[in-house]
Amino acid sequence: MTMELAKEKLRKELEEELKLSTDELRSHAWYHGCLPREEAESLLGEDGDFLIRDSGSSQGHYVLSCRWQGETLHFKIIRVVLRPRLGYSRTLFQFEQDQFDNVPALVRFYVGNRKPVSETSGAVVSRPVNRDVPLRWLQERYGAPGQPRADGQEPAKGDAAPRRLSLRRLTAGEMSTEGSLLRTRLRGVHVSGCSAPPSDTVPSPSAGSPEAPAGSQERSELPPPSPVFRTGSDPVLRPTAPRCLDPEGGAALSGSEGQLHSKAPPKPLRAPSMLVGAACQEQLSTYCELVPKAPAGLRSHVARLHTEETWRGRARATDTAFGFLEDEGAPLPRPRHYEEETGGFVRPLLETASSFQPHSFHSLLLPPDNKPLEPGALKRLKDLFARHDCRTMALHVLYMDCLVGRITGVPREQQQAMGVSSGLELITLPHGHQLRLDLLERHHLIALGIAVDILGCTGAVAERAATLHKIIQLAVELKALAGDLFALSAVMKGLQLPQIARLDQTWQKLRQRHTESAIAFEKDLKPFVKRFNRGEGNSSPGEVAVPHLLPLISLMEGEQLWDDHEESCDLLLQTLESARSIATSAGAYKATAEAKLQGFQATPELLEAFQTEFALRLFWGSKGAAADRAERYRKFDAILTVLSQKLEPAGKTEP
Repeated sequence: MTMELAKEKLRKELEEELKLSTDELRSHAWYHGCLPREEAESLLGEDGDFLIRDSGSSQGHYVLSCRWQGETLHFKIIRVVLRPRLGYSRTLFQFEQDQFDNVPALVRFYVGNRKPVSETSGAVVSRPVNRDVPLRWLQERYGAPGQPRADGQEPAKGDAAPRRLSLRRLTAGEMSTEGSLLRTRLRGVHVSGCSAPPSDTVPSPSAGSPEAPAGSQERSELPPPSPVFRTGSDPVLRPTAPRCLDPEGGAALSGSEGQLHSKAPPKPLRAPSMLVGAACQEQLSTYCELVPKAPAGLRSHVARLHTEETWRGRARATDTAFGFLEDEGAPLPRPRHYEEETGGFVRPLLETASSFQPHSFHSLLLPPDNKPLEPGALKRLKDLFARHDCRTMALHVLYMDCLVGRITGVPREQQQAMGVSSGLELITLPHGHQLRLDLLERHHLIALGIAVDILGCTGAVAERAATLHKIIQLAVELKALAGDLFALSAVMKGLQLPQIARLDQTWQKLRQRHTESAIAFEKDLKPFVKRFNRGEGNSSPGEVAVPHLLPLISLMEGEQLWDDHEESCDLLLQTLESARSIATSAGAYKATAEAKLQGFQATPELLEAFQTEFALRLFWGSKGAAADRAERYRKFDAILTVLSQKLEPAGKTEP
């Protein structure tokens, strides 16, 4: 009876911990507090298993213990402390590059994105190993005498650790109650069901395992660890590290030629990743230093600010303003718009005029002084689209989007004027305002073009359904072939405009005659774009040439993307994280776009049909194209509504 009461007390205490804020480390079951290294290794069974524990050698630091390729690895999470300025200080956590405000955010990022913890090891963490006991129990069981408990309280005098053989035995026996929160709950981490491929690497012996047989490899010839638990430092592995031995009972790790040295650990900013193995001599203390990579977005932004202050002649003030890192490390890189040949700073130009100039646009398809929605131009445009397949049109759209978005074909002079090398970087900066407006204009005009193409079919319903079918196939090619998510989202926006969505007869005919396209639209394209609008999609530069930019540019231009609800902050953070990823991967997107357009031969008339200046002239005429944007959109929306009502009047069905 007493045992049952004790188990119930532990269970309730555990539930109270898990109810805490997700930003608190104690609220996550994969955090095991002061769990010793040997116990942590015994809990990691398969590749991808991981847990977070306190560092045994550095108070206030944390260690990620994981299993990868048959070995147990330990990474010390680095704390980067920003020096107090005006009474403010900030602590960030990182491995090698990305920095986060707290450990749970770091874990969510690496687990959710399946990103390797370090480039050297390639270790990916995917499955959390959860504790079944509260942190107080672990503190009493494994904490040093007089050491503060995990909940921040001092241990009471005379407190004795519960007599249990091991944490694993408690998990398997006493604490396997039905509905255990720890086996079913991992806050904020989306765990992939895929496991890492098996490895033929010989697992390193852990504490308490039998000795390796004679004649085995050098790794197996190491003496078994001491039965007495010893805390020590978590060594750091340099990318070209020698074979190093772990002072806490870790395995030897092979690397390039080098030498072992015993010295104090480097400052946190200089040591983003502490990788150790699983069995080693206990008396050695070795450190293999790995110089971290500063986050690209932070580093370039600081560099630009630094250069701007230099241009203003306040170099001394700049040195003070940017001396906020605990270890500044290497000198800040010189920005792209700092011209060595002139020896001076070239300030980026603030664009105030649109790059779209319809009044000076020379058209092959439109007369010099065309009227809005001129019938002759619409007919030529319809014939042009009928002569080309969707794959060809998708590549023409991609080509124009790369030019407008300044992803490819950006001359050096324009890069100097922008201050960056790509429009994907420029849209994240304050002086990228005009480019964001141009992209919003182009995005909306593509959507309007889709609506005009459908509503311009004034014949039978089957004709409109066939047009709708071809547009959906174009969307499929934009996604699969071109990798142009910007244009894909614009096409989907056009298909979901109220004037198009209400055409029940047309959509019904599509489902009857083009079932495959109807299924692709409902089951594939709509959910795909919806995920990206919520910042949940993956715009891998290897597959995508133009990422999904609409949420970012809309957000930066002050548009309200979401209603006020409990997920708004999460959506905002996901959008900003996506923006950071897009900016830092601008070069990769450019390479993907150039690869997809290799050997591309443009048809002049078709290329013009996808130019923004052509759409401006086509929709509003040569005189109305320069009118106020909001007024243009309002009037054109009314025209689309009239056309839609004329094609399928409300309440009338097809005879």
